[in-house]
Amino acid sequence: MRHAIALSVLAFLLAGCGKDEGGSSSSSSSGPSARRISGGTETRFKGIVFDIPSNWKSQAQGDALVLAPDGANSTGSVEEFYLMGADTAVTSLSGEAMEQSLAKSAAQLQPGATKKSGPDSATFGALEGRKWVWSAKAQNGKDVEVRAWGWMGTSGSALIALGFPDVLAKREKDVEAILASMSKPAAPASGGGGGGIAQELCGQWIWFSNFTANNGGGSQTNTWILLEASGRYKWHYDSVSTNPNGAAWGSEDETGTWSAAEGTISFRPDRGNPYTQALVKRNHPKNVGDPMIVLDGKAYVTATNRPAWR
Repeated sequence: MRHAIALSVLAFLLAGCGKDEGGSSSSSSSGPSARRISGGTETRFKGIVFDIPSNWKSQAQGDALVLAPDGANSTGSVEEFYLMGADTAVTSLSGEAMEQSLAKSAAQLQPGATKKSGPDSATFGALEGRKWVWSAKAQNGKDVEVRAWGWMGTSGSALIALGFPDVLAKREKDVEAILASMSKPAAPASGGGGGGIAQELCGQWIWFSNFTANNGGGSQTNTWILLEASGRYKWHYDSVSTNPNGAAWGSEDETGTWSAAEGTISFRPDRGNPYTQALVKRNHPKNVGDPMIVLDGKAYVTATNRPAWR
């Protein structure tokens, strides 16, 4: 496995994802069967909340969430790689849609990957899930595995691990702890969620990402949200990604009602489950006169002229 392979597949995965919900939050809403990680960092992704160990880091890459344990790939070559992705076309654990989506990702992560096991039923904290394993050979002839743990968040989501089996085995306890901490935040009590319509948040907010892989591929992602004073909202997402095998495009729209409370913003989609994100108001670090809203760690810049936050 070369570093270029991991980067090109990351660009591929971004094309199938909806809006990102990666990032850390100080709130806590674990379900009764979720086991918190002592000293861990609470993190959110696609309608779920979970912990990562203190020696792991998370970073949003486009619309995926990369998880990195300390000391990973210290030799300079890719020996292990972990990320969370989602496919908005997957609406249920039942049927073949999730496996087909993951099989496509596994083949892109490691060409020649064939299914070794799965789907096996599993429980990840408070969530019902499935798990799979694909296997292949690296260019140096060593065995490689793609392991996937899937569940339903706001859409079909999964934690995917790529690596040499002996290296992945060293992280099994950490990965199991991450999965065991998963739950869905409590649904808003009524309407669009607790709180009301914060007029200072109304308007359009934009997030843009451009990613280039070292194999010549890359991705470009544009996301915006329109918060209306009527209590309605609209998310729009579009992306294009390229790799040596071609290009892929994706787009998505979501509408519903919204409301904000201290430190949170709640969404109730017209289709799908309600969810809540951490909300921080912050001014742009360089263009200090431009206000931003940070939703679950992802910063959106104002699309119109408005005063800076005070």
